[in-house]
Amino acid sequence: MWLLGIVAVGQEPLILQQPSGAGAAGTPQLLPSPSTTLQQPEYPAGTVGEPIVLSDQPLTDIGYCDSGYCGSCSDDGSCVSCGTNNSHNDTFSGRLYSAFSAALCDGDPCYMPEWHLLESASFWVDSARTQNRTRVRWDYGIDTILPDRSEYFMAKIGGKGPAPQTGSAGINRLDYHEMSLYAETARGKFSMFTVTPYRSLYMEQAGHGAGFGDIQIGTKSMLHDTRMLQVTLQTTTSIPTGRARNGVGTGHVSLEPALLMGLALTDRDFLQAQAAEWIPLGGDSQYAGALLRWGVAWNRIVWQRDAKNMMTANFDFVGWSFQDGAYTDPILGTQSSSNETYLYVGPGTRFLFCGKFEFGIGGLYALSEQHFAEHLMRTELTMRY
Repeated sequence: MWLLGIVAVGQEPLILQQPSGAGAAGTPQLLPSPSTTLQQPEYPAGTVGEPIVLSDQPLTDIGYCDSGYCGSCSDDGSCVSCGTNNSHNDTFSGRLYSAFSAALCDGDPCYMPEWHLLESASFWVDSARTQNRTRVRWDYGIDTILPDRSEYFMAKIGGKGPAPQTGSAGINRLDYHEMSLYAETARGKFSMFTVTPYRSLYMEQAGHGAGFGDIQIGTKSMLHDTRMLQVTLQTTTSIPTGRARNGVGTGHVSLEPALLMGLALTDRDFLQAQAAEWIPLGGDSQYAGALLRWGVAWNRIVWQRDAKNMMTANFDFVGWSFQDGAYTDPILGTQSSSNETYLYVGPGTRFLFCGKFEFGIGGLYALSEQHFAEHLMRTELTMRY
């Protein structure tokens, strides 16, 4: 006698069949039907715990469909409906425009905004992403010349700033150390931050000076945030809390509105850019002058254990373009600051541990004949929360 039963395995039934030659008391045996194809469950490639493999290919998985763009996102992160914008998609220029339009305007409906080390790896270009973090930074500047230029680094030498020795018009060179505490608190796309610096200088013709510098307060407001592009407006106000006579302050208030940008190039490459206009208020009428502070940084993931443990390398190209003001030449005396740009390049690397602790070292090297510090080393320790 045959005993038939149905057991659901995928979409195919299994037949419970009594073994040949067994009696009524024989034990039934599970046998798949001839048409059943048993498949091994699928798992992600690789062994659990292996490093994440990232791609150098340009970003393509940003929610686009063949006929347009992804309209919504399902629980598993896939597109469940697509919008169409086929008015000009039959030409290369039309498809290019549609891709840029979708990336800049529509974005990816599956995108979840969150901080990533790759977005803020630069040491000299500010990050567009708002964050909750506390950072301790140490700068070491070597062979700084013309330090009172436009009263950006210090106040006018012989004015509110340090007094040079008798017989010298200015300061030939100086080295300095600056330790600063940066604290930022974010809520959504808005954040507020403060910077409290402490500076120590060793100046030729002016001796040694040390003390707390000018405190900075500021805000960030993200104007645009997609997986491919971030745009943020940052405003910074410098308060003259440092003693200008010691060389640790400028002796005046300054404002610095800035536009910050981040652009994802591949899964492991990211571009940071910044343009900031520094505006002094109430400084020396001849020396204090506006300048444009700008920079571009290329960041790359060079090692990654997982999302919380990784290492990045970056290369920065930054500049200070002076638009007004003056500086003190040690030999010639007062000179105009206008129409001069300080150019710097430098590498850096950062390590992220446990997703919240970050340590990095970077450097800058002057390309222009005139400069602030000829070599500038920067070390940072950051904790995110």
